[in-house]
Amino acid sequence: MLMVKNMQLNSMIMATITTIKMQVELKRILSITELENIRELYISAFPPEERREFDQLKPLLNNDDCQFYQILTESGKLAGFCILWEFPWFVFIEHFAIEPGLRGLGIGEKCLSKIKVRFSKNVILETELPLDDIRIRRIKFYERNGFHKLSRTYFQPSYGENRPEVELKLMSVDVDILTEDLDLIIKTIRKKVYRIE
Repeated sequence: MLMVKNMQLNSMIMATITTIKMQVELKRILSITELENIRELYISAFPPEERREFDQLKPLLNNDDCQFYQILTESGKLAGFCILWEFPWFVFIEHFAIEPGLRGLGIGEKCLSKIKVRFSKNVILETELPLDDIRIRRIKFYERNGFHKLSRTYFQPSYGENRPEVELKLMSVDVDILTEDLDLIIKTIRKKVYRIE
């Protein structure tokens, strides 16, 4: 029994050390070959109604507003990815995912911190409604990393034929967003990201 407790304690200490030491790099994806590296995680991390078909991502590599990033560990291992859109006064994170086996090691936190520093403007993202423990933990993760739930009812536009709109919550790094500014943010996301006039 004592040996099992020592092993558990050692595992917790190693996880803490790994979290402290692990560095991450945001590496811009510039080619279809690099984009293919995130295919499996992209498809497994998001239900079909909350993502594009993977092949629909390829033309976005040439869109000046859209940026794709691989999240790499210090050893160069793929730890996750981020798809974001940069606009003049805010950044919208469309998709953000960490490999399941690497969650809980501080990688997501470090990545969000790098994004906030790199872009030096408000960061907006969508998250699911708090309907189960996993979704609640996800929201709490974003809150621990400086995001605030916006009270506005929001529906993610459909990603295509036979795919419904999805009720989600918007979260923002800025706490106080004026109603007219939020209207403009949502209008920009709908027009530029989802191509809805």
